[in-house]
Amino acid sequence: FPSHIVSLSPAGTEILFMLGLGERLAGVTEFCDYPPEALKKPRLGGFTEVNLESLVSSGTDLLVLQDIHRHDLAPKLDSLGIPYYILSQESTEDVCKGILELGELCGAAARARDEVLQIRARLEAVKRRVEGLVRPRVLICVSRELTLNHLETLYVAGASGNFYNELLQLAGGVNAVETDASYLKVSQEGVMKLNPDVILDLVGEQAYYHAPSSPEELDRVFDDDYLLAPWLRMTNVKAVQEGRVHLLRGTVFLRPGPRLPQIVEAFAQCLHPLGTAIEKSPASRDRSPERVGAK
Repeated sequence: FPSHIVSLSPAGTEILFMLGLGERLAGVTEFCDYPPEALKKPRLGGFTEVNLESLVSSGTDLLVLQDIHRHDLAPKLDSLGIPYYILSQESTEDVCKGILELGELCGAAARARDEVLQIRARLEAVKRRVEGLVRPRVLICVSRELTLNHLETLYVAGASGNFYNELLQLAGGVNAVETDASYLKVSQEGVMKLNPDVILDLVGEQAYYHAPSSPEELDRVFDDDYLLAPWLRMTNVKAVQEGRVHLLRGTVFLRPGPRLPQIVEAFAQCLHPLGTAIEKSPASRDRSPERVGAK
């Protein structure tokens, strides 16, 4: 079994630690922030900044990749003879399959099966709790320029080819976007036209935001009132009128990995605050989402 593993996938890093294989991890990306132990591992740069020669010389015997590496990095690894595994991340089944197959590759198959059973059980529990409830139309904003005090261009989850649609269905919602695309640009006028019942704004993690030049500026940008202000100006949008704009903080919401149940549980709490009383598991307490309703 591989003993010198390098992960160029934050989700892959989470999976390896979850399977008790953290000691075998010899390097991770600068975006691998979970679990906290991952921050102590040697950091090799971004998703694509990897020195292939150093991988060979250091004896890397497994490289964990994700879909973005399939066409550029994978052929180079083939030519160098470096073993790799590519995680697919478009559905809950993709995530579970990745956990099971990495477990097999690394000699942790039994642990992987147990973890997948728990993930599926948590997802099914949310699905059951929202059954029969009215499904609100939801806009999921996955990226926007947070430093602007207006909504110039948003990237939102489309109706296919991304894992958010499935999670939204499990949480008792329906995508307000019907366009058959994985992600698409939407203007402020586009949001008004869609007129969603609920807006989920996935603002990410302050530590990884690129734009502000100083810590003080970063604190200002990630203040709740600042983040909510552009949405609240759209007073003719139903989600704004009813106080249903939610800021969801943390890289967990941008990462199709083993913490998928935490995403679904948070979505369900935003969509059905009175219809679900989902108890947080110990795994979700360490980074509970901050939800802010527009008042």
